Amino acid sequence: MPNEPMALNPGKPAGDRRGEKLTDGKPATGSSQVRKPMRQIKWGRLWLWGWNLLQVCRPLVLLYIFLSLAQTLAGNFAAQFLGEVQNHLQAAADSGRTEQPIIMAQTDGNQADVEQSKSAVGPGNVQRVDVVQAYSLWVLLAVIGIFLAVPVRWIATKMDLTMSNRLRGQVFDRVLSQSPEFFFEYSGGDLVTIINTQSVETQMTLRQIIVDPVLQLLVLIITTGQMIYNFGKLSGTIDLLGVKVPSAVLPLFIVLLALAFPYLIGKLGNRLSRIGRQVQATIAELSSLVTSAVLSPEEIQVMRSERLFSAKHRTILRRSLDARLRQQTAVSAINILNQLPTILVQILLLGLGLWLAVQVNGTVPVGNIVVILLLAPLLMQPISALSGCMVMLFQSFPSIERVELVLNRKTRSEERPGTLAPATMTPSLDVRDVVFAYSPDSQQVFQGLTFRALAKQRTGFVAKMGEGKTTFFKLVLRFYDPQSGQILVGGSPSTDYTFDGIRQHVGMMSQFPAFFYDTLRENLRMAKPEATDEELEALCRKTGVWDILSAKRPPISLDTELAAGRTLSGGQKKLLALTRCLLREPTFLLLDEPTVGMDNEEKFQLIDKLRTATEGKTVMVVDHDVNWLLQFCDYFVVMDKGKVVEQGTAQELLLRQGLLYHLYLVSQGPRAAEIATYVARSG
Repeated sequence: MPNEPMALNPGKPAGDRRGEKLTDGKPATGSSQVRKPMRQIKWGRLWLWGWNLLQVCRPLVLLYIFLSLAQTLAGNFAAQFLGEVQNHLQAAADSGRTEQPIIMAQTDGNQADVEQSKSAVGPGNVQRVDVVQAYSLWVLLAVIGIFLAVPVRWIATKMDLTMSNRLRGQVFDRVLSQSPEFFFEYSGGDLVTIINTQSVETQMTLRQIIVDPVLQLLVLIITTGQMIYNFGKLSGTIDLLGVKVPSAVLPLFIVLLALAFPYLIGKLGNRLSRIGRQVQATIAELSSLVTSAVLSPEEIQVMRSERLFSAKHRTILRRSLDARLRQQTAVSAINILNQLPTILVQILLLGLGLWLAVQVNGTVPVGNIVVILLLAPLLMQPISALSGCMVMLFQSFPSIERVELVLNRKTRSEERPGTLAPATMTPSLDVRDVVFAYSPDSQQVFQGLTFRALAKQRTGFVAKMGEGKTTFFKLVLRFYDPQSGQILVGGSPSTDYTFDGIRQHVGMMSQFPAFFYDTLRENLRMAKPEATDEELEALCRKTGVWDILSAKRPPISLDTELAAGRTLSGGQKKLLALTRCLLREPTFLLLDEPTVGMDNEEKFQLIDKLRTATEGKTVMVVDHDVNWLLQFCDYFVVMDKGKVVEQGTAQELLLRQGLLYHLYLVSQGPRAAEIATYVARSG
């Protein structure tokens, strides 16, 4: 039978598929989703969500309901025909007993008269045909029910995979379009769990509360009708406390009574949801602890903190044990409540059937008693399945809630859409009185920031640590927008451009460029999917990265699996990342800490390659190494406390001995000027 009552498995709770980070049993400060109180289930919204998701495979859903219903009806009517076989056999036996006196009364006549009397009176031939027909139909329906299981399961699997793939794709697309603060709220492990596991759990639950109730209610109606028919065969009315009640009403009353159990299970489901969240929390905490430990084993061993981590691990395991035991208790109680109506209804139906049968004067219709006995568990299967849907919904609701929060999270492109998407852009970048803070109650990063970057030149953007240099790059790319002021890119405010429009012309090489487990070709084509191999090779040769990769052993070609860039040095990664940025042919190029992770020899060797590759582009560079910037950049903008304090060429600013001069001396060491003077005098 499809859609059997759900067997809850406490060994695989819903908590196994979630991952909020917690600390000491409390939500971590970065996981706002866990701190929120549990929301009430909005049934209308869930139904609408599930209905929209079903549209991706509506023909499969209809076919699934039709074949599942056919399989169920085959089982139901197989039971009915088995009862008919029993009734025909009983009727044949009864008719044989009524014939015998007539035949014996004729024994004083001749043998031919006796045989003729047998043929005329006995209905054996008719009964034999009825029994064979009923038996044949029973066999046919039983076989159909067995063989329908394969296509029903295949269709259900395809339906679920199609729907889950659609939902996982929607969640993945939504995650990719989020702004940076989103990724502070969710860790990488959280998002992997939401996309790959909790989305599937959500889809299964939505399908169960949308499709399965329709199927189960149809089965319940048909099976109840069969029960009413068979009770009617036993007796027309029943004397209940002095009142004549039609026997057909009894099955309907019992079914309505049994439908109260899903309601009770739904009430217990709230407790199951709360416990599921506790299990989820401990699993997330375990995952966070183990991940951090296995990523830095050397540091733990050097500090001799193995015992500290082991003690934390045991503490979380104990909390996990307690939460799982509470979950096991709740699941066991719900399973008992889910199975109880099946037993009670079987007892009631069979007891009433037998009692009605003995009240009938004459022959007891044993076949109908058999049908009632066989249909009793079939009658309760849809009710148990409805209870199972309720249980799964409450058990999975923490996952559903997280998936829904991600899907409903608006992106900045939805909140602040632009209008311009030009094919070309002039290489001018002007910043006018920009004010920006990450939130209304946080300190301002920029307080009237104003400057102009030289077109087609390399501008160094210099400030102390934590002054917002990288933040400015994110403003240019519209990851954020300023509260006031303007950043004029190509002569127009950045907020007038669509997100795609501005990012088509502004490229950025991040501090830690990302490479993926794919070929070198596909890692480069991230920037331009239609790029040919010839185009890729030509650009790699221009930046010098082709010769570097070809010289490695074994050589790295376009077909080589890049393995997330693990075999590349810091300088090689930066050069490859720059090549990828240039593939889009941007008008503006933002270089964020291009020398991070490189030694002095490697970073200064990179200067000539970067100059050649960025020729003719408006470039802005942020780097902690002021000495390197002085040798690479043509012009400098120096910022302090959210405002520009000086700007000009390296020679102008060093002669002025302002902030750039101070930062240069600091980068060379606290006694750089003294040492330089001593060396000059001693020479």
